[in-house]
Amino acid sequence: MKKRITIREIAARVGLHYSSVSLALRNDPCLPEKTRAKIKKLATKMGYVPDAALGALAAYRNSRRPHPVHSELAYLTDRAPDEPFSAAIRHYAQKQAAHLGYNLVEYNLASGDTRDLHRLQAIWWNRGVRGIMIGPVDTPAPLAGVTWEKWPVVAYGYTVPEPHFNRAVLDHFQNMLLHLKLLREKGYSRIGFILLPNIEHNTAGRIHAAWLYDHQILHPKSVPIPILDHDPQNPNVIEKWIQSNSIDVIIAYLEQYDLLAARGWRFPEDIGFSLLTRKNYHKQGVKISGFDTKTESLAANTIHFLVSLIHEQACGVLDIPRHYMISGKFHEGETLRPTPRQTPAKKRNIIA
Repeated sequence: MKKRITIREIAARVGLHYSSVSLALRNDPCLPEKTRAKIKKLATKMGYVPDAALGALAAYRNSRRPHPVHSELAYLTDRAPDEPFSAAIRHYAQKQAAHLGYNLVEYNLASGDTRDLHRLQAIWWNRGVRGIMIGPVDTPAPLAGVTWEKWPVVAYGYTVPEPHFNRAVLDHFQNMLLHLKLLREKGYSRIGFILLPNIEHNTAGRIHAAWLYDHQILHPKSVPIPILDHDPQNPNVIEKWIQSNSIDVIIAYLEQYDLLAARGWRFPEDIGFSLLTRKNYHKQGVKISGFDTKTESLAANTIHFLVSLIHEQACGVLDIPRHYMISGKFHEGETLRPTPRQTPAKKRNIIA
């Protein structure tokens, strides 16, 4: 059996400490690029192959011990600190970062001295920030005007179309297909859908695409109901849309639920109601049905993804960006009719 080449043997050959060789093989930028290239070239020539078993053991031991906070991660957004969605993402991301031994610090492009992204990047470099999580951003253009090669970067969702960062995203397409399937299983056939322009933009059209695929490919005989994408805050417009299309269930948002409830609509007696994006910070007093977008899971997995890139030293905008995708989960609630129980088929008696 061929003898495994070790890091210490490479270090002895190149004349450096084994810790420097380890850093070079992990492409750590604390070593000059020329030094890293020299060590990696020698390691390849000597036939060095990382020991997967030892790597797995080290990862396991590291996951089992408590992590003191030792490095900073940046959370970049331009939304107000008290905006519920961004605040929830920040909260769960900070919790996961602390679990992994990092301190996630928010930097807001819309306030104070942090509006200049070039200045922010200088601050990050001086503070030794290890990686950048980009949260929801309403004005993404400035992010394309700077370079990112010093840090691993992961964007939450699709609010920043360019640069083409690594992303942690919801599987919007499959989530919507499953949402529609579950509604049909409950006996709904006249499904109305309210799609806000900002949701269309922030999901890169994936929810809309799933709606079209469901109606045109999966259920080609269904009569499509026009999507309501204007005046979603006007109850008169919503009611006219419902009545003129004989809608029996709506996929919409918490605001539309409140508007219709205030007009006396009962759920599910008068009409079914399902939230397109049910979030865990929504008011808990009303058990509204809908698709849980798992804000907490996606935020935590964004940090997990970012830390894995830090370990790889995968900095900047990669030639082939990576996407970390998770699914949501349907919440039954009380605003939809129950799914009919399927009667099991009777077993046929076989006469010998």
